[in-house]
Amino acid sequence: MNNPKIHLSFENRLKLHKDAGSLIHVFGEGYFIVDEYGIEVNTFVDEKNFNRLKEKFQYRFLLIKKLNEGHNEKFNFGEDNSLIINGKTVEHRYWNLPIEEKEVNLYFKDILDEFTIDSK
Repeated sequence: MNNPKIHLSFENRLKLHKDAGSLIHVFGEGYFIVDEYGIEVNTFVDEKNFNRLKEKFQYRFLLIKKLNEGHNEKFNFGEDNSLIINGKTVEHRYWNLPIEEKEVNLYFKDILDEFTIDSK
């Protein structure tokens, strides 16, 4: 399946840092989120940008959580929003970001249909 809403060409990939969207807590300093370029954004220093990034990546986080909870494989997203399964990047495939919960279910189904996935 090659849904243009979900899959992006190399030319149209998101160009995200491998840690983009990661949420980090530092005792005494609060929460940080990694932006598109790999820079940590602190909620106390730049709350507006922190909230923008949190909103941007929230549904990708839900997708990863849903995939990891129901299956034996370990899922994540890496550089340019490429899918990583069990520590191995799926080559030459670039994914868009889901922007609502309905899309999380669409991406989930697409990934399960495309890859051989073992349920827990």
